[in-house]
Amino acid sequence: MRPFTLFTASSLLFSLSWGNPQCYIEGYGDLIVSADETTLLLKDGTRFPYRNDSSKSTWEDKINNADLATQLSQHYDEGGNETPPAYLFDPGRLRYQPFFQALYGKDQKTVEKNLVTILWPTLKGSLKLPVSKIGGVDKKLFAIGQEIAKLPKSDRIWAEGATTYAYRVIKDTDRLSMHSFGIAVDLAPAKTQYWKDESPSETAHIGYRNTMPRSIVRIFEKHGFIWGGRWYHYDTMHFEYRPELLAPSCVAKAK
Repeated sequence: MRPFTLFTASSLLFSLSWGNPQCYIEGYGDLIVSADETTLLLKDGTRFPYRNDSSKSTWEDKINNADLATQLSQHYDEGGNETPPAYLFDPGRLRYQPFFQALYGKDQKTVEKNLVTILWPTLKGSLKLPVSKIGGVDKKLFAIGQEIAKLPKSDRIWAEGATTYAYRVIKDTDRLSMHSFGIAVDLAPAKTQYWKDESPSETAHIGYRNTMPRSIVRIFEKHGFIWGGRWYHYDTMHFEYRPELLAPSCVAKAK
């Protein structure tokens, strides 16, 4: 385990507007018909404003009142490096909840209609994991498991104890966890690291810790999943399907 101490004031919050609406079209394929700086249109006819009128002046505003533009306001560093995330740099953690409810299910009953079971390989056999079938998330997570199964045992052990679907809110908030949509997976919960074990405050200055092998992280990212270990508010067990943050247009614009 490697502890880190960070932070400069210049890293605060908002690497603004690196993304663009095209990221949603590229990320979600035929689930989205169109997206521009004013409106995003889903295949089922649902429309969302690209920006809402809620205040975005503080970190709490951003995380509690995100819109589609805010979701892309921080560059997710695919591949990444060993540098700890900057202060309040949480690419992908700023989420517009109605968007995910429209894609995967507006409530628990609807979400569960879209769940299927995949087999997740472990060192002692296979686990049955419930995962959303929307957008082929189930197929992508199955492929991830197959690739991880080819890694050395010293890395594979970090993919044990996998959990996926659980309809619940994020601890100490009223925001739905991405596990509620069947598009997130936690690995090795007993051995990984979570920022709230250091401080409950969203704006506290905290260190960084991680033991999740980068070999596993890279496999997830290749299939459209982001990793909570790239967040200042680190959650190193956590992976979630967020292809808009790994879309070609967004990656190119961020470089």
